[in-house]
Amino acid sequence: MRELTRMQIEAARYANPLTLLPGNVPIGKHIESLLHSGTPFVVCYGDLDHFKPFNDVYSYEKGDEMIRLAGRILGSACDPRLDFIGHIGGDDFILIMQSADREQRCRNALQSFAATSVALACEEHRRAGGYESADRNGTVVFHPLTTLSIGAVRIQPGQFDSHHEVSATATEAKKMAKRICGNSLFVEQRK
Repeated sequence: MRELTRMQIEAARYANPLTLLPGNVPIGKHIESLLHSGTPFVVCYGDLDHFKPFNDVYSYEKGDEMIRLAGRILGSACDPRLDFIGHIGGDDFILIMQSADREQRCRNALQSFAATSVALACEEHRRAGGYESADRNGTVVFHPLTTLSIGAVRIQPGQFDSHHEVSATATEAKKMAKRICGNSLFVEQRK
């Protein structure tokens, strides 16, 4: 009982307070564990597109709702027996997947996000596909509705030495996914 309590306290200590998903420390530990075991896996880096303008226009409370929605949808994409989801912070999530149908799971999550996230915007903005607001320079520009991008990288045994290297590679895949308009999945194909 004491060990179970210690484990629960440890998990809560590193959980993201907004989503209650594991944060950076457990994410790093999970990746390190898989690297050391020689187990192949896929890291999927999920990030919301056009989130800052949404947060600015609709308030941080509505922004938090958007982040929690993304966390729930990405969490439901994971097979709890094989996969792991973590919340890096802000609007960034990591899925560490071993399920064979992981690509379809990611595509299903993107479809679900596309179908449900629009409800957080007002009718006028849904009809227009976005809204006008000032950018970081104060210039009024059109911002599309928030979408979700996922960059995926296959990790083979012996390919990386640390979770830091895996993180850097996943970040590059996320950047590629964000170059695609709309809810998107980019799967790194290079060896």
